[in-house]
Amino acid sequence: MVATSAYAQEDDKGFYAVARAGMAVNPDQKLNAADLPSEATFDEKTKFKSGFTGELGGGYDFGMFRIEQAGGYMSLKAKGMNSGDFSGEGRTKAMYVQLGAYVDIPTGTMIEPFVGGGVGVARVDAEFGRTDNLLGTSSSYSGKDWGLLWHADAGVGVKVAPKVTVEVAGRYTQISGLKFDGVSGGQAAVFEPTMRTLSGTVGVRYKF
Repeated sequence: MVATSAYAQEDDKGFYAVARAGMAVNPDQKLNAADLPSEATFDEKTKFKSGFTGELGGGYDFGMFRIEQAGGYMSLKAKGMNSGDFSGEGRTKAMYVQLGAYVDIPTGTMIEPFVGGGVGVARVDAEFGRTDNLLGTSSSYSGKDWGLLWHADAGVGVKVAPKVTVEVAGRYTQISGLKFDGVSGGQAAVFEPTMRTLSGTVGVRYKF
């Protein structure tokens, strides 16, 4: 039994490639209320519709511990911008690269839960505008900026073939440190949103 276990652990080691795709199911962005201009027409929190997220990467599996590098993309469109006397629209796109680490929890079966997380940088492209039709004031910003990204993951991997593992996972992602120049009430303004996303993904890992 010891020999068999050692062989299985050795067999699990090696380089692998991974592809994931899914939906951001509860995304939003938060603006610091204390930093908002007095005539800002944006809410402190803006929610997004569910949007696409996906990534490609590769890593090395040490047996129970994996290190992985991946690049990804997500696209989100704001909701709730048209309400009451307000009208507007907004969207955000982000491309990122991140370095992650994962722990696979052995169960002695083809199913292995895992937990992990990672850090990286994201290039965010944002465009937002909202008008108070009653008062005639408006706020807007657009542009691209780099932000700090971190994420925490939990999921289950199913080994469907000797070299292939299908995974289902949930991920919380946050991007901060963003700064966009804009206009509010006819005056120059700076907006610093923090993006927060909860997503569900399905992925495939192939071991070489």
